[in-house]
Amino acid sequence: MGKKHTCTDPRHHVHDAKAFVRAVEHACRERGLRLTPTRALVLDLIARAGAPIKAYDLLDRMRGKDDEGNAAPPTVYRALDFLLANGFIHKLESINAFVACHHPSSDQHSVPFLICNRCHTAIELEYASIVRKLDDAARALGFAPQAQTLEVHGLCARCVAKARKGNADKSLLDVSAHADQSNM
Repeated sequence: MGKKHTCTDPRHHVHDAKAFVRAVEHACRERGLRLTPTRALVLDLIARAGAPIKAYDLLDRMRGKDDEGNAAPPTVYRALDFLLANGFIHKLESINAFVACHHPSSDQHSVPFLICNRCHTAIELEYASIVRKLDDAARALGFAPQAQTLEVHGLCARCVAKARKGNADKSLLDVSAHADQSNM
């Protein structure tokens, strides 16, 4: 099984796509999982994207790498299912996109995400206490939670700084005014 981790600082996460794929390959060997060439390609494309990426965008990129253009939606979705089930990627439900999990050697886990509505950056946070509190609150109401997705939409620090520097409309800095209502 994977390892537990306590990282809560996004600056400590792995951001090198090649190193990330190598870490997943290692985790697969340790767990006795088969990382097929198609799964590895999907993983690499997600890691290289640098931002959340949708399944059909992955499909388009796969077709660009496949000499015969044979990639099909079921191929991508099967690879995504494997990567999700084993905790190597996360799905951002509100925008229907995927990001690499920054802790590929850990067990499958729930994490909160901060998603920028302007540049589409997604920051994975590791706050077990938040996940535990949501789980406990659900159980206290007699609810049997099976999965959690906590996504906070707003503007990342870089976009806030750009808005302030450019003397942008002050309403841009009101995060609540720019929550992406269409995705809720």
